[in-house]
Amino acid sequence: MRIGIIGAGPRGLSMLERLLYNNQQEKEIEILLFDLSGIGGKVWRVDQPKEVLMNSLASQVTMFTDETLSSGGVVANGINLYQWAKELAPSYLEKTNIKEKEVFLREAADLSENQPTSRRFFGAYLQWFYEELQERFPDRFDYVQQLVTEVTKKDTRYVVETIEETYVVDQLILATGHWEHEFTTEENQLSGYAAAHDLFYQGPANPADVDLSMIPAKEPVFIRGLGLCFFDYIGLLTQQRGGRFVEQGGKLVYLPSGEEPIVYCGSRRGFPYYPHGRNQKKVGEVAKPVILTQERLETYYRTKKLSGQDFFAELKKELELFYYKKVIEERGLAISLSEFQEVFLVSSENEWLQQYPELSHDLWSWDLLDHLTDHTLPYPEMSRKYIEDQISEAQKGNVDGPLIATLDALKDWRNLVHQVMLWEVFSAKEYKEVLWQWFNTFDAFFTIGPPLRRTQELAALIDAGIFRLVEPPFTIAGKNGHFCLEDRELTFDYLIEARLPKNDLQTTSNPVLKNLREKQILQPFQLHDSSGEYVSGAVAVERSSSRVIDANGEVQNNLFCIGIPTEGVEWLTASVPRPHVDFWNLKQIDHIAQLILAEEA
Repeated sequence: MRIGIIGAGPRGLSMLERLLYNNQQEKEIEILLFDLSGIGGKVWRVDQPKEVLMNSLASQVTMFTDETLSSGGVVANGINLYQWAKELAPSYLEKTNIKEKEVFLREAADLSENQPTSRRFFGAYLQWFYEELQERFPDRFDYVQQLVTEVTKKDTRYVVETIEETYVVDQLILATGHWEHEFTTEENQLSGYAAAHDLFYQGPANPADVDLSMIPAKEPVFIRGLGLCFFDYIGLLTQQRGGRFVEQGGKLVYLPSGEEPIVYCGSRRGFPYYPHGRNQKKVGEVAKPVILTQERLETYYRTKKLSGQDFFAELKKELELFYYKKVIEERGLAISLSEFQEVFLVSSENEWLQQYPELSHDLWSWDLLDHLTDHTLPYPEMSRKYIEDQISEAQKGNVDGPLIATLDALKDWRNLVHQVMLWEVFSAKEYKEVLWQWFNTFDAFFTIGPPLRRTQELAALIDAGIFRLVEPPFTIAGKNGHFCLEDRELTFDYLIEARLPKNDLQTTSNPVLKNLREKQILQPFQLHDSSGEYVSGAVAVERSSSRVIDANGEVQNNLFCIGIPTEGVEWLTASVPRPHVDFWNLKQIDHIAQLILAEEA
């Protein structure tokens, strides 16, 4: 059996590893791994700027399965990114021809377990991981460093074409990751205006791929978006230009090089993503749910007493309980945690507050952003205070700080969300309004933000007058040969959209996805029922297997899709695996590998 994997990023490499290790019967398989960008893929390439950081801590990143894996595959233990940096990276890096080798070696030496690495350092770990598979499984797979331009279904097999060669495979996995997309109407207008007036317009992209050298020093540039891409631009427009951050009096201060532009930045919310808290957890340590235990969830599902609304109501209750118990601990209140839990679980807020009035000053609010913002201040002072409060809360730690510990618990409980999505308990209305419009938005803003260090750097840059937050709402337009904010006295010739291209099968520039869509082998995900409809740009897949569903609604038994292209039917697909927590991505990929190998049987 010949198996093709298109994409050599973390998911493609995990797919390769799971197929190899699960092939315990030594069946005759040949695996082809395709990726023009190299092992690790484009996002994790080793030749990108060192200033672009991972969004996870070194000790919380792995490519290996462990004893927590619940999908039944063969466990293949290995070291996490931090352990690799300390134990194997120095000798491995010395043997490579990697550029800036000394910088990589210094990063390995200086790294602590609760720091993020540069993205390129994780890319080096991925390359080592691949080479370990080569040594362990010689002659079982080949890497084809070419762009796949077309895929054609021929009988029950797939013909995979690159510019140079053609390959026929029995099973095909699409793990294509992030790709460029067609511009929206507004992006086309701004891009066209920039071309006509010799301005700089950067559409949605991975910041590490953007050439910022043409933005001069001290010129105003506007960055639209305050999410993760925005924080990448912080390093690229400051440290990469020779600026330095130093500790002075217990505070981070920026020492400019003089080569920085003046950065105006804003978003619809007007506030940057919440940072990760200072890590106090050991590897594999997670918050334990009280209400949404696995046993209770399975009982709800088995007795058909679980809906999307019910699940998220229980999840909210779970998080509130966790938060108040942390408040009791932090403030040293004379309240029994077990007694409070009993009362809280059967009472309304008004009822339990009568018994525990000490908690009235620390009430949880699901309108959390508004709750954490001091609206009595003018916007510049309000936004700067908000950032300072973010830093203060994050420094309390993800065990001791009530707010940051609760947000971290939500990360620990993501597997619960994946589980109920797999069970397909959401109606179309719940899927659209509750899961994506409310929960995904809340989770993204408060739990997948930048490392704390990046938020501290932003504060220092604002204090230095180099970054300036702009109050929403605002509209960007072309006027008199420049870009401007309408109704504001601010013009600029340099505009950056700080976000990744939207994941949408209808507008993707990925040649394989476009090709398969045109041949009606792929279709966008749609959910229709009596509650309404939900349509996304995600590649439609069968939830239980990740097999592709074609335009006629038929499941393609030997075509799978994982990762970014399925975001919108799956959730949080960009996450890299976390060790010792039965990570969802690894379970999914392990299950697919077993399905493919069972076909050979």
